[in-house]
Amino acid sequence: MLIVRLKQCEHALADGCLERAFELARAADFRAHRRGQELASELAAALVRRGEAHAEAGRIPEASADCERASTLAGNTEDGARLRQVIAEATAGRLEAERLVAQQFSAARRQIDAGQLTVVQTLLAPLENEPRAEAMQQELAARRAVLRAGMAKASAAFESGDWQAAVDHLGGVCRQFPADGELHTLAVRIQRHVIDLVNGAIEAGRLDSAVTLLARLDRLGLQSVEGDELGRAREEFLRASEFVRQGDAPRATEALRRLASRWPKAGWIRSAMEQVARFGEAMQDLRSGPLGMMGNVETPTHAQETVAMAYPAKGPVPAANQFARRGAAASRGQFYLHVDGVGSFLVIDRDSVVIGPVSSNETPDVALLAGGDVPPVTISRADGDYMLRSRQPVQVNDRATAGRMLSGGERIALGPRCRFTFRRPSAASGTAVLDLGGARLPRGDVRQVILLDREILIGPGSGAHVRCDALAQAMVLQSGGGNGRLLLRSAEAVQVDGRAAVSKPVEIAPGAHVCAGPVSFVITRE
Repeated sequence: MLIVRLKQCEHALADGCLERAFELARAADFRAHRRGQELASELAAALVRRGEAHAEAGRIPEASADCERASTLAGNTEDGARLRQVIAEATAGRLEAERLVAQQFSAARRQIDAGQLTVVQTLLAPLENEPRAEAMQQELAARRAVLRAGMAKASAAFESGDWQAAVDHLGGVCRQFPADGELHTLAVRIQRHVIDLVNGAIEAGRLDSAVTLLARLDRLGLQSVEGDELGRAREEFLRASEFVRQGDAPRATEALRRLASRWPKAGWIRSAMEQVARFGEAMQDLRSGPLGMMGNVETPTHAQETVAMAYPAKGPVPAANQFARRGAAASRGQFYLHVDGVGSFLVIDRDSVVIGPVSSNETPDVALLAGGDVPPVTISRADGDYMLRSRQPVQVNDRATAGRMLSGGERIALGPRCRFTFRRPSAASGTAVLDLGGARLPRGDVRQVILLDREILIGPGSGAHVRCDALAQAMVLQSGGGNGRLLLRSAEAVQVDGRAAVSKPVEIAPGAHVCAGPVSFVITRE
């Protein structure tokens, strides 16, 4: 029988049937025979040669199997050691190639989310044979269709004279595709037209129309010198109006003089300056007359109480005080987080947040570009739960309410065009996120508000407060406990302003440029 198996092994080896030959040669009595030992050595050499071919072709499992068979027959030979080295190098090369492909897909995903469609096409070109590339190409085509459809509708509306509809069509598209050249050109044309309308309204003295037009223009989210100047002018007009209400003629004149230099054709501004000057002179005459002497006389306490009861104080808080209070509120527990390739976020580190229109007397923490009829609401946090309260009923999930406990996914509407969504991305964190889908902040680049409770998760997946799929695992931006400090905990290597951070956690100062692996961000307090 052994002679028969020796002959069978010879034929199998000659025919290249190495698996069949190995099954025959592995028996102990086979290799105890002299001819069997010779055949086992020849078979081991053939297995090594085939294993090397498998490794060069990238078939690592097959190469490893041949290496194990050769070792079983011939032991730890030099040829077997060489094959193991080839397999190790091929395995390392394959892993490196897979890592590079994964990085390229991750970069393509980031660029898709950022609206950089042309860059995505370039990144996917070398990956056309990858299974995931086809799905991403389909998503890319769908996004291009959305972009082209939005541009076509906006262009048609603008050409027909309906620039407001054009702004509505471009509002969301501009935020999704901020780097598209054709889209930017169309948006600039529309912005230029609206800016001309704003300047005309100011020159005609229709400041209410100018403010409404600017609010519509903010929906485009374009940054331009003229747009920024108009935004500052809007604040200057508000200050001038409040100075007039307060009877502060010198400061009102100063503000109006600055505005007159910006709009020399607006004759009403010069007229207002003359009226304010006459008013200031009249007030000066009154203060220097007999009534002004009453300022040095102390009214009896009883008279003060009687007057206070008969004529209680009414009216809004002077705007100058509002500005001071808003500035103080903004500097306390509030900052902006700018993550490159992801977006900008307003972060509020307080247990109670007031959300309302920018013109509200309530001094909102989150000031929205909305009409004065929009009611302010308060979202407060206690023991990890969030409660919404409002003096007037608002819509929560299309049902009117003046107060209720919020859970993830609640849709809140303060008005028809002032809507946002409340989210709790991570059950392990008390931090919540407000998605401003139908509401806007004065800063057009901020579309999300983070209500900070100890930490912000920046990482992949829907469980992160700031979604960043480029990271393998989430990093944590942690509040320092009311002292304004921010600490970063990350598994990635962290650099601050180009220098490697040594200590962990890393303390992040406002204005510092932070890189953690593939992600970079900046924190500013404004």
